[in-house]
Amino acid sequence: MSRGGRSSLQNSLDRDVYQVVRKHIETYDQPLSKLKSHVIYDHIKSSNSSLKRRPKKQLEDSIERVLLVLQEDEASEDEMAELEGAFADTGNGDDDLQTPAKPSVDFMNQQIVSAWSKEGPGGNGVEKSKKREGTKGGERESKRLKKSAPEKIDTNPPSGFTLRDLGGVDNVKRQLKDHLVLPLLYPEEYTERKIPIPRGILLHGPPGCGKTVISRAFAASLGVPFVEILGPSVVSGMSGESEKQIREHFDRAKEVAPCLIFIDEIDVIAPKRDSAQSQMEKRIVAQLLISMDSLAMEKNNGKPVIVLAATNRPDSLDPALRRGGRFDTEINMGVPNESMREMILKALTREPRLSDDVDFSALAKKTAGFVGADLKDLVSKAGTWSMDQFREALEKQAMEEETEMDVDGSELAKGSRMDDSIERLIRRVKERKDQIRPAGFEDTAITMEAFDAVLPTIVPSSKREGFATVPDTTWRDVGALENVRAELQMAIVEPIKNPQRFKAVGITAATGVLLWGPPGCGKTLLAKAVAAESKANFISVKGPELLNKVRCHNIFFCNLLMTLIVCG
Repeated sequence: MSRGGRSSLQNSLDRDVYQVVRKHIETYDQPLSKLKSHVIYDHIKSSNSSLKRRPKKQLEDSIERVLLVLQEDEASEDEMAELEGAFADTGNGDDDLQTPAKPSVDFMNQQIVSAWSKEGPGGNGVEKSKKREGTKGGERESKRLKKSAPEKIDTNPPSGFTLRDLGGVDNVKRQLKDHLVLPLLYPEEYTERKIPIPRGILLHGPPGCGKTVISRAFAASLGVPFVEILGPSVVSGMSGESEKQIREHFDRAKEVAPCLIFIDEIDVIAPKRDSAQSQMEKRIVAQLLISMDSLAMEKNNGKPVIVLAATNRPDSLDPALRRGGRFDTEINMGVPNESMREMILKALTREPRLSDDVDFSALAKKTAGFVGADLKDLVSKAGTWSMDQFREALEKQAMEEETEMDVDGSELAKGSRMDDSIERLIRRVKERKDQIRPAGFEDTAITMEAFDAVLPTIVPSSKREGFATVPDTTWRDVGALENVRAELQMAIVEPIKNPQRFKAVGITAATGVLLWGPPGCGKTLLAKAVAAESKANFISVKGPELLNKVRCHNIFFCNLLMTLIVCG
């Protein structure tokens, strides 16, 4: 409808559309003059469940009315501001000469909108809003508004990380050195040579291999501003909020460039759009692609910004992210082999005191399939085991030196043995701290015995999927077959247990052994016994499984990959 040539709002549909338009303007910070009706229509269809069921023609007409009213109100506000400025300039002080203006249609619209904001969908006006101010709902609303306020993005480099704490990943360090040090600290050379700097680096590998730690260690060593984006924390239930956070982080990185952006668990915010379950996931991926393209040095006054991302599921990322110009450099951090595990153990034990009997090569041989996190857990549990032994020695010493004068027998009868043990240990630690240490614990170093004691309690990450286990079958379960057993001992067991002997004399171990014979003669039993005797992981692949065309590819290559990884 139109009164006096001015547009006006009509019904409840206009009210709902008005609220959607205002929210869209506030969320995306878009000028009203550039806002088109089809943009609002697409936004309603993708987000608002109640309005998208309305007929298309009715919804489009309502959107046109709301946009027209908003534009007219904006224009009238500008005119009133100019008019007030003109009156302020005259300053004649004659109030009688001012004629009250007639209420216009846009003034009526503003009154209606003001009433909507006070009443809500079916309300009682100002009284209901005043009641809400003192309720818990009002408090929750104020907290929500505080949370939605923009927070300052931290750009300080991480602390507490050094590259010397990471062992066995020299190949990864070398690649990161090539792609981070000069591009971030000496970008002028790239500009003079007209060479583009790497824009994105993707670190992928199994959980616990050290992707996040090495990223933060490099950022701490470089000392450049560091912007961290944690994948799950970016995803928000509000429409447009996730994309806004990504834009803000990338804009902040460009402001403080040269800068390093780290995205942890990037597969959470950038899955394949073909399999995305909602429009929000597709918009997040699109926003990330656009933000990556905006990091070119020529668009940022020659200041470099590099994105370093980590994931353990690279195949689930959207293919558009892995093309050239975005994440064009991929670094694989796999499960460490024996020599790498030895280097990792040495790096993890730089600070703790170790006994002279600790054999890193023996530990590396016993920890097949362990990643960096598993080895760190091994060192931590070995130290805890040493402390437990020291505590038990203190209790034993206190019990031996305790006399009847120290503790009244009647009091002991009232408590349990555990209570007595706790009180005895507390007295020993508090009152006799200067007493001589228990025998055998004069040194605080961690011994090899501690590592051997806790090693069976740790399940490595690569074994948790059930691909490889050590069988419990032994030679005692195999009767006769002494000749076959001797051949297997020389062909399989000895090369695995003592490879240095074969290397010293220049003998190459057998790459494969074929067991053949009639059904039931013990071929599978022998294979399990050999694996148990050599402490090697055992993977059983049944022939019929390989004949299934669907499962053949997956089973064969998964088992082959796990064999190469675990047996290291």
